[in-house]
Amino acid sequence: MNTHHIVGQSQLVGRMDRILSGGRIVHAYLFTGPAGSGKKTLSSLFAQALLCEGPGEKPCGVCRTCRQFQAGSHPDVMWIRRQEGRKNILIEQIRDMQEKMKVKPFQAGNRICFIENAQEMTEQAQNALLKTLEEPPSHSVFFLLADSTFSILPTIRSRCQMVRIGSLPREDVAGILTKRLSLPREKAMTYAALSQGVPGKALSLAEDESFRGNRERLMGGLSMAGSSRILELYDVFQDHREQVDDLLDILILWFRDLLVYKETGDPDRIINLDQTGLLRKLAPLFTSRDLNDMMEKVEASRKILKSNGNYQLTIENMLLHFQGGSYHAANRRSPV
Repeated sequence: MNTHHIVGQSQLVGRMDRILSGGRIVHAYLFTGPAGSGKKTLSSLFAQALLCEGPGEKPCGVCRTCRQFQAGSHPDVMWIRRQEGRKNILIEQIRDMQEKMKVKPFQAGNRICFIENAQEMTEQAQNALLKTLEEPPSHSVFFLLADSTFSILPTIRSRCQMVRIGSLPREDVAGILTKRLSLPREKAMTYAALSQGVPGKALSLAEDESFRGNRERLMGGLSMAGSSRILELYDVFQDHREQVDDLLDILILWFRDLLVYKETGDPDRIINLDQTGLLRKLAPLFTSRDLNDMMEKVEASRKILKSNGNYQLTIENMLLHFQGGSYHAANRRSPV
């Protein structure tokens, strides 16, 4: 399979190659992995290879079907997505798809249906889809793309071949950022780590001016842990509620770096490489117990928010914990 532009995922690419070369195509694949991990890229590459009419390595990228696929105009490929203004993929969308998939392919050997963010299907939509997966049209191949499988019915999962997309090594993601955005290595390595090995997330964070500003404000404010001034950070959380997971990740990774540097003194193990100087300065001000305690508080706050706890109260309690629980830092801070 032609994968020259795919970074990492060699085992997964090898698996798809073996499926294609052996002709063992099943009717349904479930690609699962965190948002930005490459589900759409890899499943699209696989589907394009199935349709490709060119000689040699597939997809060739130049034959008629490849050009149509890349342009989004192939008559035998359809996409199902959550409609604008809706919270879920509805049963009506699945029923409409079922009627279209019954029709024989117009020009290819297969008709292909992608269901993007399949975890957003209602239970009724999933039950409707199940009937098709139990008795699929002979010419059909389904690609379900899901950030997680938690909300997908077991009966759906059991009728799909699972393709799990894992995170990439930090160096691979940094290479993508350097190539795409021309970032210096230090910055690329930092955003690669902040993304936890998810290329799409790394690109999104690196290009997001709001995230960069929030990260700088949080890291600057966290240097005041043990002081009442840390409460000023509430404004960041209030103004960017939709990004609270990313903000909490910043906190966790910052405290983690302080702990790692405090206990090892090894800058190569730091995630926030562009802040090595500040980390070196602040690490002696905290005990290991302080830092572990603050990380636990961040994760506890995240759990409360995911359970629809009061947003303002949860964030304020977390910051108050940083103020009162890190007295070692306050006591050891220079008064100047």
